[in-house]
Amino acid sequence: GLGFAFLRHVRRCGVLLHVVDGTSEDPVGDFTKINRELANYDAVLAEKPQVVVLNKMDVPEAQERSERIMQQLKEAAGHTRVLPISAATSDRTRELMVRLKKFVTAHPCTDAPPVTEVDFALSGLEFDHDDFTIESDPAFPGQWRVRGGYIEGVAKMTHWEYPEAVDRFGRVLEATGIAEVLEERGATDGDLVMIDAYDFDFSPGRTNMYIPPELLARDAEAALYASPDQEEAAEEARRTIMYDLGDARGEDDAWFDGDEEEMMGFNDDGDWDLLMEELEAGEAEDVVAWTS
Repeated sequence: GLGFAFLRHVRRCGVLLHVVDGTSEDPVGDFTKINRELANYDAVLAEKPQVVVLNKMDVPEAQERSERIMQQLKEAAGHTRVLPISAATSDRTRELMVRLKKFVTAHPCTDAPPVTEVDFALSGLEFDHDDFTIESDPAFPGQWRVRGGYIEGVAKMTHWEYPEAVDRFGRVLEATGIAEVLEERGATDGDLVMIDAYDFDFSPGRTNMYIPPELLARDAEAALYASPDQEEAAEEARRTIMYDLGDARGEDDAWFDGDEEEMMGFNDDGDWDLLMEELEAGEAEDVVAWTS
């Protein structure tokens, strides 16, 4: 399955890019199956506009049947926004990005769910953070159930649709010792971890090993009680540190030696802008835009 965390995340997208494996035995069946899963999870997801990509056109077998599969995908999708590409050789990927940018710009997300309001009085954070149990069943290898009032309260307060919140939750797992115990019990990268009604892939070592545990714990606690304004201020502070080349240390002694203009531009949608600049004059305008 796609995973509930992933589905909650894409719920906030305006356009879905559906990549189909051109070497699959049944590419159209795969496409239909994923769309059915989207519809079963949320009817709004099923109605979101899609751009369909038939990938791996560098493989001769996939190339030979591409015309037939393309026609079947258009019929299954109910539109003509289907494009064959090869990610391995970059064939038509630049065209895809230009056309996709134009289409996304014309279809902003207007139905994103509201951010869940959390009642801290009901969060159950009066539990000790180190009071938890981990359960596993040999019949289901690679799956772990973590129970504990504190970590379950943190899970309920985490906005899983935001990558930053997921990273913060990972730091809480490290600070509370849960990640360490999971590894001791045999959990490996990619295992399924379930806490209350939430599930996610285990990613050991995602936290900087050089950060003292007490700082991780303090950061996790602060994140739990931070107001939206405080979270925004903290994020702005992190961005300032990231992009400040360090006047205090001197320009020649700055820790970041990359192209600051390019780095800043990327975070302001500069990936698209740089792509457009690389295209030959007039090439981008010649690319037909999807309009429906």
